[in-house]
Amino acid sequence: MKNSKLRLGVSMLTVVMFSLLMINCSDDDSSTETEKEAVAEYIVETKANLLGEWVLISSSINNEIIASSEFEVLKDSRANFNVDNTYSLVYKTGTNSAAGSSISTNTQEGTYTIEGLNKVTFFDSSSEIELIDDTLKVTSEITDASGAEQTRVDIFVRSDNEALNQPEESNTDEVKVEEETETPGDKNTFDGTAVIAKLLGKWELTGVTDPCLMKNTIDFQSDSVFEFVQHKTTFGRSDLLKYNIGVSYPMPAEFAASVTKGNETVVFDTNADCSFIKTSLVEYEVTDEKTVELKKSTSTKLVLENDTTLTLIYTYLNTDNEEATIEFTYVKS
Repeated sequence: MKNSKLRLGVSMLTVVMFSLLMINCSDDDSSTETEKEAVAEYIVETKANLLGEWVLISSSINNEIIASSEFEVLKDSRANFNVDNTYSLVYKTGTNSAAGSSISTNTQEGTYTIEGLNKVTFFDSSSEIELIDDTLKVTSEITDASGAEQTRVDIFVRSDNEALNQPEESNTDEVKVEEETETPGDKNTFDGTAVIAKLLGKWELTGVTDPCLMKNTIDFQSDSVFEFVQHKTTFGRSDLLKYNIGVSYPMPAEFAASVTKGNETVVFDTNADCSFIKTSLVEYEVTDEKTVELKKSTSTKLVLENDTTLTLIYTYLNTDNEEATIEFTYVKS
């Protein structure tokens, strides 16, 4: 009888141990499946973030940001990532000026494999490519004109990055007064001598409360040119790229630069009350008793309301791609 009870006890112990073993195995299998699902989700998420076009926003050589003159062409470089796990890096280098342009294109193509969250291995590139958070870092070894080896680091962000796509409405306090070509049209025959006499001198922006906008002025310096000064409290990376400035990413807390591009001079200074100041020399002509048109812009015109009031009308496309206007009132100082 004792042996029977002993055998029964051993049998029960075996069943319990086997059950515990099966439970542990089941837990291990469940844990493994969860980890696999997590990795799969990370791969899908990373690929979705990687696919598409990436824009060059910063380039440095031996830890020094390159000059704006060199960045003017280089900033048109792009990185493209495709669904079939192929990619291309298209670099633009050279110069572009009124005297002529000399631009060359260098393309690197290869494949990539995603291994986890932001973990991507790139193949077939002569450069080291890294996906770091929301940026793509490309490190290349180059040789300068004297034969010395240098390290160039290029930073790309997605073309739909918020830093590159500021809503148009938030930027309507800056009026674009210069365009590439002179506007076509019939030759103006109106004698605007009397109107120009009223215009000559400085006009100040009124009807605004922003302390920087209040500093905006229009100064008619001759019968064909006026100086237009605009102030903004802050600036973004899109402003810097517009003037061929490629600073590090993220933007440094303190930054200052001055750039002249055509008839525009822009001063960036994070320590100033108005960190963005643009001064433009603008050619104009008087087309009737009230209207002042800009020779190189179709988006802006001036209307002389009376001897002391001038209205600037700026036309732009809003986020719905619809034409909209905004008006600014200037008074004779």
